[in-house]
Amino acid sequence: MREMELLALLAIVMMSVIGWVLAREWLGEWIDEKDRLFFAPALGMAACGSIAYVAAHSRVPWLIPVFTFLVLAALLWRLLKKQTPGRERSLALRLFCLTSLALLCLYGMQLSIFQLFRTVYPGSHEVWDLYNVTGVSPPDQMFSWHQALFADLHRHYPKDPFYGETDLYDRPHLGGYVTLFFFKLFQLPLTENQYVYPAPALRFYHCFWWLSNNLYFFAIAPLFRRLFGYRGAVLAVAATALSGFVFLCNLGTWTKFAAIYPFLLAILLFLKGKGPLLQAGLCAVSFYLHGSVLPFWIGFGLFQVFCAWHPVGGITVRFRSVLWFGVAGALLAGAWFVTVRLVGSKQPLFYYYIYEAALTQAQTVPVPEIAQAFYAKHSWLSLSLLPLHNLLRSVWPFQFFQFLTSLFLSPESWKLSHFASAIFESQRFSVLAAAGLAGLPVTLAGLIKTLSQRYSGRSILALYLIPTLLMALLYRIQWSFSLHIMCLYHAFVLFLFVSVLVRARSILIQVALAGIALEGVVCVLFADIRFLPVSGLRLSQLTSSNWPYLAAYVILVLFILGGACLELRRSPSESGLVVAEPVPRPWLVASRKLLGGLALIALVMVSYALYCLRFY
Repeated sequence: MREMELLALLAIVMMSVIGWVLAREWLGEWIDEKDRLFFAPALGMAACGSIAYVAAHSRVPWLIPVFTFLVLAALLWRLLKKQTPGRERSLALRLFCLTSLALLCLYGMQLSIFQLFRTVYPGSHEVWDLYNVTGVSPPDQMFSWHQALFADLHRHYPKDPFYGETDLYDRPHLGGYVTLFFFKLFQLPLTENQYVYPAPALRFYHCFWWLSNNLYFFAIAPLFRRLFGYRGAVLAVAATALSGFVFLCNLGTWTKFAAIYPFLLAILLFLKGKGPLLQAGLCAVSFYLHGSVLPFWIGFGLFQVFCAWHPVGGITVRFRSVLWFGVAGALLAGAWFVTVRLVGSKQPLFYYYIYEAALTQAQTVPVPEIAQAFYAKHSWLSLSLLPLHNLLRSVWPFQFFQFLTSLFLSPESWKLSHFASAIFESQRFSVLAAAGLAGLPVTLAGLIKTLSQRYSGRSILALYLIPTLLMALLYRIQWSFSLHIMCLYHAFVLFLFVSVLVRARSILIQVALAGIALEGVVCVLFADIRFLPVSGLRLSQLTSSNWPYLAAYVILVLFILGGACLELRRSPSESGLVVAEPVPRPWLVASRKLLGGLALIALVMVSYALYCLRFY
């Protein structure tokens, strides 16, 4: 099966080549030459998905190889023209090489852990092997495959069933069309029967989406370099690569962190004051990969309005640019909702979040009946307090402190698997622990530091607080702020983490990264609770055939850790965009902004409680 692992890597390279040619030939005005390599895979995703959509619905599958051939011909033409790199471009190339190396190391870790667990806990099929590693259920693992199969068979919703009782329009389709593009290009079979898939094609699919999720590095590297300089970019990439939660989430083959990647590139373009239409397009790519980006897209638009009204941190934006971004964004996002309305989809996943219905219930039960059952289940007080309850639980890692409490009451109950599970659950459900429990003190310090700076209030209001309040009111289920649903919180918390450590002494950075690495290893290897309960490793289970996979995983972790520490020591001195402006009484400034945020939350919660009165 090793050829499938390499074929998936080739697919990512080809997608990047397609994106690079697009950036070079048509988007060079907006994308700097030193950033094109980072933008290339995101643009390639959009192009491949669009071509697959046209090819599938016009029934001309030959369009996919012809398009690929033309792009490769354009690349060859460009390579014949030699260019001399300048110092700035050389430094960007150095960062690109370092980021690519981290991505490949993480890919190697994913392959090693997958092989390790499949030999210890073999499943009936590779889908179940992956389930035993991650706890990600088969429907979630294979959603993009099923979307690609539906399009390839030229089925029509709702006349044709999608997959069992699942609704095709529960999730946007770009992941399915990207999958279809490469399956058609490489002539891989898109067939299945009761979660049994052709083995080589299935391996390619898993590996392709592992790599696609790892492309998240290609967003945080240039963005954090813009914000904090080269040193901050290295620190951000290393901390993410060593995170146990990010590792397991990417391994689950969801289109989660792959969806954040284009959105962060849109923010990078905004910071450079370029391409409002391209910004909207990148946000749309993220949204069509995963719908959870929408609240943050709204917050990003509001942030642009703030910057146009009054410069925030030196960022000036013209109202015309904001208008172009808003109109393009409304059209691109609105097209999805219009389509859903026209085809008559009931989107049962929406009612799962708003009425806590079963995942397919809205397709068979009238919505008023679902709503009536929901309001009968809750009292007015419990419903009014539910968003506040979810917000409180999303801030602090209660799971880890529950573990410490149980250990204090009963020391003999200590188990490594319980400790590892508490780590994973804390990262999954607690926003401030998104960068790791080991990094939580640093994150808290970063929050205080950020709040004490000028302009941070409006930035946090638009990019964090308003999207969070939107989700708190819409997602009326327990533990609605699960990080694997709202992955963008990871980038927000990573900002707080890096803002403190970027100017710290090397020894402190090494200790922080080592803590995250150790925490990640424990979480990945031993946790019994992941996305669904599974079995972590027990060292007594390992045999001589298992140890090479475990050794490869640990060596790659140490390689990332050691490489990051060496690079941080010799990293060039380079200032970023974020510069802490001295303010009088920083603690007072931070407290005032924090109280303002709490007051806004209180006002929203009171308004929501009054709104809930109409149902009782």
